[in-house]
Order: sequence, then structure tokens, then C-alpha cells
Amino acid sequence: MATYQSPILSGPRPPPVEIFDVFRGAISTETGVKLGDADGNILFDDIGLDPITRFAILDIVADRTGVELPASLFRDCSTLSEVAGILGYSTDTNAVMSPLTPIRGVDSQVTAQDAFAGIGHLVKQFAAETGTATFWTEVLTKHNRVFDGAILPILEDGGFVNRQGNEFVRTSVAAGQLPSQIIFDNLVHDHPLYANMHRLLNLTGSQFAECLTGAVDPIKLLFGKNKDLLQDFYTNAPMSLAASKYLAAFLKRIFSDIVKRDGGCIEILEVGAGLGGTTKFVVDMLVDAKIPFKYTFTDISSSFFAAAKNRYNTLPAGCMEYVVLDIEKAPPEKLQRRFHSVISTNCIHATKSLQVSCTNIRKLLRPRGFCALIEFTTRLYWLDLVFGLLDGWWLFEDDRKHCTADEAFWRSCLEASGFSDVLWTEADKNEKLNPQLVVACTE
Repeated sequence: MATYQSPILSGPRPPPVEIFDVFRGAISTETGVKLGDADGNILFDDIGLDPITRFAILDIVADRTGVELPASLFRDCSTLSEVAGILGYSTDTNAVMSPLTPIRGVDSQVTAQDAFAGIGHLVKQFAAETGTATFWTEVLTKHNRVFDGAILPILEDGGFVNRQGNEFVRTSVAAGQLPSQIIFDNLVHDHPLYANMHRLLNLTGSQFAECLTGAVDPIKLLFGKNKDLLQDFYTNAPMSLAASKYLAAFLKRIFSDIVKRDGGCIEILEVGAGLGGTTKFVVDMLVDAKIPFKYTFTDISSSFFAAAKNRYNTLPAGCMEYVVLDIEKAPPEKLQRRFHSVISTNCIHATKSLQVSCTNIRKLLRPRGFCALIEFTTRLYWLDLVFGLLDGWWLFEDDRKHCTADEAFWRSCLEASGFSDVLWTEADKNEKLNPQLVVACTE
């Protein structure tokens, strides 16, 4: 097996065993699963190595060894043993090349037609070996959804193309001549409150073509070394800040009344807590208001748990719980009918069916419980150019035309899921919250 030579390396290359030990240790750090010498054949998928966790592992290896392993490593290897082989840390010395021997007895009358017909079965094999087997079913469809769902509507709205049947035709409207870097610099200067939102858009927009061609991985771009910029959007962007404060004020009022009336401890579950932008506002409010609570921090991936545990390690024991939860599946029995409230921010839209996800949310709630969801209800094009590069933006398989659904669609899904009153703040178009706070009650 060929060894991997790092394209980015400062100083002498560390020995393979050192790189391998750092790699294995990074897996343990990110997943909490301790791996020893006897665990070489455990499948990565079985220990929760999702894409975000994998990029975090590669970043740790790069930081500690100076060797930047390719993202394709996890495509080519499914176990530690296979990674060891790629790194040149394999102990298998039995694989040797057999000497070539002349081919005898070949019929000299074999025609080109016969030969071509005889290799037809190799088409799928070679496509799989070269990574092109899924081009038509996965690659093309994935990029088409970005063009059909994001790029072309933006160009049409700007007057640069006209829709004619199933085709788009370029109009005579000229694009601006001002360089994009100058536009970006002016936006940051003129609107400092939104500076990091513009930086987030510039991060993906300036590398949009590279993301589509595969030269840049959008998950690594957003959740790797730039994740602080993404977290700032979820926590401090004006639109996120307004919605989070509104949610915290609502929860403070209702939870204070519940504690006064019933006593005891408030139980809250957050779906898709991720980087913890909403968690911070809610937990800070509960602590400041002296409301007894148990907060269940969930995400589809455990890769976010380490940072959250570190952030809240000063809270009393039992206040925080961390659970892997896929809201598209029925929740485990131990979580059902348990919580006063289920909250979620900009997460439920990234599921195949809002009704299925909301049905599973209802299963988590006790009688007289409620869910409080922060979701964009009016489409913003710039979000398409950032989050439209991620699979979750296009997962929907229900009646939505876009992952962003308006308030009426949310109400119909929540009511079909068994919720009764569905509430949101009514306001003039120019004053409405976006994202919006949508509340639904079990009874």
C-alpha cells in the first residue's frame, strides 16, 4: 500500500507511528471513545464519526504534527488499521508483486468488437475505483439543487436572467463593474453591526465555485477553522440576538410562573443545540432568574458536546445532560413525555418532513408542555449562498418549495403533529421578526 506524503509540512516529517498516535488520540478526544491497539478494525461509522467530527480530527493532527491529511482519508479508510496502512505504519510485508509472465495461446483472430464486448463488465468497477460511479445520481443532482434553488432565482430576481419554460435566458442587464472586494470592504465599513454576517457570506461567496467543483469542502470551510465566525452568527448577529432574547424573555415568564405554582425543577430539551448560541441565552436566563432546571443539550452529533461541557462545567451537578438525538426518528422511551419545553433554533427546517419532526418533538413533551422554535419564515438569499452549500438546506421532501417555510406552513405542520395553539408574533412586513419565534402547545 502506498504511503501518504503530506502536501503541507513544516520541518521534518514525523514518523508514521507518531502521526497515527495523534490521529487515534484525536478520535478519542472528539468522540469520547477510548481506542487501543486491539480496536484497529472498529468501523468509524460505529463510533459516531460524522463529517464535522472528521474535520476536527484532521485539524488536530495538522496542529500537532504539521501534517495535513486529506479529507479523502475518511473516504478511503473505514478503520484505524486502514489508516495505519495509508500512513505507512502497516506491518503487512507479505504483499509482493508477482513477476509478469508472457500470455500464451491468445487467439490472434480476436476482433476489436469481441474485445470491447468482453470488458463491458469493467465499467462499473473502474467508475467505483476512480470515484465517478455516483456522478449522475449524487454529484450532478447535488449541484443542480444549488443552481435551481438558489443561484438562478437570485439572478432572476436581479433581472439578469429570464425564465422561459424550463430554461433561463441571459438578459441585457449588465453586472456591476465595482470589484467584489471593494463592495465587501464598503459593506463592512458602512454597516459595522452586520460586519461578521458579511464576513460569513464573503467566506463562502468568494469560494463558491471551488465548493461546487469539490476543490473546497463547505463543511470544513464553515465548521473548521472558521467555526467561530459561524458561532458569532448564531449568537451575536442582530437577527439571531433579537430572536434569542425574545425566546429567553418568554421562557423566563412562563417558567417563573410554573415554579411558583408547582415548585420543582424545570426540564428543557434543546434540539440541534450545536455551537450553543441559543443555549447560552437560555441557561444564563435560568441562572440569573434562580429557576431550578435540568437542561438536556442534544444534537445529531456528539462532536459539539466537549465544548458545551467545558462551558458549563461550573454549574451544579445534574443541571446539564448531553444526548445524541436525531429528531427525524422517534425519541427513546426515556426521553418521552418528560419535558416542560422543547426548544430549537434554525434546526427543524433542515429535516425531510416538518410534520414528522414536530411529531417527534411532541413525544418529548409532558402534558401542558410546549415547544418554542426559532426559524426563518421569510427567505433571505444570502443564507442560500452560505448554508445552501450544506446538505441540510435541501433535505426537505414535504410540500415545501424551499427549506424556509412561512408561519402558515409551520402552523399546519404543528397542528397535524398534534399541537393545539400555535402562536407567533404578528407584525407589519417591515417589522416582523426573521427568524420568527413559533410556539405550539400540547393542550
